[in-house]
Amino acid sequence: MIKNIIFDMGGVLIDYDPERVAAELFDGETAEIVLKKLLRSDLWAMKDRGTITPDEIIERIKDDIPPEALPKVTELANNLYPYMPPFEDTYELVRDLKSSGYGVYLLSNASMDFYERKSGIPALALFDGYIISAEYHLLKPEKEIYLALFDKFGLKPEECFFIDDVQANIDGAAAVGMRGFRYSKGHIAQLRAALGEAGVKI
Repeated sequence: MIKNIIFDMGGVLIDYDPERVAAELFDGETAEIVLKKLLRSDLWAMKDRGTITPDEIIERIKDDIPPEALPKVTELANNLYPYMPPFEDTYELVRDLKSSGYGVYLLSNASMDFYERKSGIPALALFDGYIISAEYHLLKPEKEIYLALFDKFGLKPEECFFIDDVQANIDGAAAVGMRGFRYSKGHIAQLRAALGEAGVKI
């Protein structure tokens, strides 16, 4: 029986869309550079792993960024959250799950500035706990980060249902015994249906 719902953050609770952000803030060529060097780069993954700081990222890429774009790129490296608005439909789902008695937890690839920014994501006020990748120097879909979640909160994988927007992360959850659903933004009806099929009553 499912007792706990585990949520990813970007793409599930908030609109993490690097292509949209780059297109909104920069012209075409610069947008591609910013995606390649920052938002879709290995350096960004290292930031989520907690092994590099924003200042160190900028030091590495500053010569590749057009000078006029560097202030905005520096801002993004330090704080992307203003460009990732919360989803109202998943907030309502979290609220319904909590009202129905389910435990609700976060498992996110995110850097440590999450703790400074989480108050801007209303759904997180309803959560029972968080696992942030940078704290553990791990990233989904590495199995150890799922095991850290179970260990920290005393959860059983077979009693958890995982929601993420990346199939590899859903596959990683399955490999440690946790069912899940790959979510695409706006498809809240399909998510609710998948939860219902798993026996979740909301």
